[in-house]
Amino acid sequence: MRHLNGGNWADKNYLKKISIQICGFIGLLSLVNCSNSGVPEHERECQWHGSPSWYCRHTAKVDTYYTKGSTKLYFIPSYNNVKEFPVPNMPVYADESLDQTVRASIVLADYTAALRKTGLLSIIERRGPYTLFAVPNAPMEKPKFFVNGSLMDVQNESYLKRLMGYTIVFGSYSPEYLKKLVLQHNGTYTLTTYYNDPLYISLDDTKQQLIVKNKVGERNKIWVNGIPQANGFIYVTQDLLNVVP
Repeated sequence: MRHLNGGNWADKNYLKKISIQICGFIGLLSLVNCSNSGVPEHERECQWHGSPSWYCRHTAKVDTYYTKGSTKLYFIPSYNNVKEFPVPNMPVYADESLDQTVRASIVLADYTAALRKTGLLSIIERRGPYTLFAVPNAPMEKPKFFVNGSLMDVQNESYLKRLMGYTIVFGSYSPEYLKKLVLQHNGTYTLTTYYNDPLYISLDDTKQQLIVKNKVGERNKIWVNGIPQANGFIYVTQDLLNVVP
């Protein structure tokens, strides 16, 4: 049975079956690839490991490659800190994600450390979009309101998490869009922050500069106006705004 017409018939038949199976498997992979052609690679990898698609979409990092206007360059201005060593102007690119910008900034080093400690740094690397009201080092180290010790101390972990969540807003809000919303809502517009604490946006007395306020009317001026990012906008405020229950 193994030899037919001088050839190894059984071996040839076996090889033919293997070839058909391999071709079928390759075809199946092609179909899967085509069906997922619009799904980013990190989402496909997430789904491949068994996670549901909604979770993979929600937790996926923003893909900065496709960001429009990615050649635009902005700067966070320099300043001299309490140790009086010069801090250079920090370049910010529009195709960077929010987490990339804060990680790279010396001015926002304490703020970045606080986001990392509270687990919120991984949130702003997602697609969002989010609007960030980042806080420079000086007010992070010495806020105007009372804190028992340092904000980074163990006893302040829950409080720090609430404060950092108060700097993260759902949605993408450019300065022009915020001004328009403020004027449309009788001078004050309410934004929703990460832990659902209301953040109020209004204009200063000149009607030119945006300011942020908490529930009891405490003000925080904007130092660096909204810079577009791959997953939203980043503002830098002059102080750390206290979150009021």
